[in-house]
Amino acid sequence: MDPDMMTKRVLTDTDLSTQGWLILPTQKIENIEKNLGFTLPRNGAQVEILDNDKSYWVNLNKNKAGYYIGQGWKSLRDERDLKTGDVIQLYWKDTKFIFSMCPSEAEQASQKGESSSSN
Repeated sequence: MDPDMMTKRVLTDTDLSTQGWLILPTQKIENIEKNLGFTLPRNGAQVEILDNDKSYWVNLNKNKAGYYIGQGWKSLRDERDLKTGDVIQLYWKDTKFIFSMCPSEAEQASQKGESSSSN
């Protein structure tokens, strides 16, 4: 995977609030735009997020604060039962984002501890 086409986020309370926005790192999304030769329209764009065999259509928008996924995020958030501290990854491939869950730092540390204690 090309790291310039990927963004990883540790979800915050704000990302999971009833406001229903997922804030994305500005520099990462600008890198994706640059690599695609694409500029996000002023009114945003509808993009697909593929999660295993399920597809979600969301609105990718930009405001003064940066980029965010608005409409459609709540469906993905609720169906995946996402929580504060969960680590997600979005990878832009072809014409859509590929969604994946990543182990949290606590889970990674726990797994390392288990594997080292079993030796």
